[in-house]
Amino acid sequence: MASRLLAPESMRIALLLLAAALAACAPVQSPDAGSPPATGVRLDAERTSPTAVRLRLQNGSSERIGYNLCVSALQRRDGGNWTAVRTDDVCTMELRILEPGGAATFDKTLPGGLAPGEYRYTTNVEMPLGRSQTSVSSNAFRM
Repeated sequence: MASRLLAPESMRIALLLLAAALAACAPVQSPDAGSPPATGVRLDAERTSPTAVRLRLQNGSSERIGYNLCVSALQRRDGGNWTAVRTDDVCTMELRILEPGGAATFDKTLPGGLAPGEYRYTTNVEMPLGRSQTSVSSNAFRM
């Protein structure tokens, strides 16, 4: 039986999806100062209830970006550092596309038993789409 080769465009899409899935599994590394202003991409966190936060990703850049807000990581301020907080979230490893000027929202449930303090979310975005990743941090909120 003859094997069937993927067309170059199909191969490119398959590789892009595989790279995005692998990257989404990687831990989020983020700078301490928040979102890099040069990217034009902004992540906002809004408490919608005592147990929930709505994340809003805004693409203020001129490029399409890839994202998956489900895999955003919760962090807690510990002195001058931000440390990861385990959430046990279950997410599908899909890459979504956000057009320039677009916005996307995602509701996150906060884990029970969080200590009082300052928290934020971080997420990776693929920017420009298919080339490199950058980490974006939300505004801080208190528990």
